[in-house]
Amino acid sequence: MQISPLTEEEYLRWSGLLAERLGIIVPKERKMFLQSKIWSRMREIGYQDYAKYWDYINSGIEGNLEWSQLVDRLTVHETSFYRHQPSFELVKEDFVDKILKAKETLRYKIWSVSCATGEEAYSLALLAHSVCKEQEKKAYYGITATDVSSPAVALAKQAFYSMDKLATIDSSLHDGLEKLNTEMFTIKEHIKKRMAFGVFNLLDVNKPSNIKYDVIYCQNVLMYFERSVREQILDGLVKHLNRDGLLVLGQTEINSWSHHKMKRVNKNRILAFRLK
Repeated sequence: MQISPLTEEEYLRWSGLLAERLGIIVPKERKMFLQSKIWSRMREIGYQDYAKYWDYINSGIEGNLEWSQLVDRLTVHETSFYRHQPSFELVKEDFVDKILKAKETLRYKIWSVSCATGEEAYSLALLAHSVCKEQEKKAYYGITATDVSSPAVALAKQAFYSMDKLATIDSSLHDGLEKLNTEMFTIKEHIKKRMAFGVFNLLDVNKPSNIKYDVIYCQNVLMYFERSVREQILDGLVKHLNRDGLLVLGQTEINSWSHHKMKRVNKNRILAFRLK
C-alpha cells in the first residue's frame, strides 16, 4: 500500500500535537520522517486515514495507550553502553571524591533522564558498582532511569542485550553481566535491584519533588527541543540536584546556558555543571 502523504494542514496538526504534549519540535525538513512513522503505525493497526487515527489517538484510555506506542516510534532510541566515555569518567571521579569526603555512609543517587532502552542507565550502574567495590569506605548507590516512551522503558527493565553491545563495556565491568546464550546477555540481579525505571515527560520537570540527585545525566535528548524549552528543562533539573551535585549534558546540545546556582565544570570534551 502506498504511503498517503501528509498535507500541510495535517503536518501542522501532528507536529503541533508533539510540541504541545512532549515539547518535541519536528521541523518541515523532517516532515517525511513524521509521515513515515505515523503511517507505518497506522498500517499496523489497520488505519488508512490520518483523521480517523487522530480521533483514535485522542479517544480516552485506548487512545492514551496508542499514543505511547506512537511516541515510541517518533523518539529515537539509538544508543549504546558508555556512549561518551569522558562523561562517565567525570561521574566516577565525583563518586569517589564524595565517598572519601563523607563522614558517614554515602548514599549516591543518579538520574538517567532519557534512558531509552537502558544502556545509559546500566552503564551508570555498572560504573557505580565498580566504585563501591574498589573503595574501603562503604557506600551505596541508586539509579533512577526515565524516558518518555513507555515501550522503551519496558525494554530497559527487561535488560536483554545482544552480544555486539559488549564492545563498549570495559572487561573490568563484565562481572556485573550475565551471559544468557551465544547471542544475548543481561545485567546481574544485584545491580538491577539498584534501578528504578519510570515514564517521565521532561515538560513536567518543574513539578515539585522531594528527591534530590548527586548526578543528573541528561545527554542526547535536549536536541529535540527548541532552545527556549531546553533552557526551561535545564532550569528545572537544577531544582532536583543535591548540594554539589553534577548536571552532565551532551557536548553539542546547548550553547551559552547559564544559571546563577551552577558553575561550569572545567574539563575538556565534557559539558557539565555543578551546583554551587
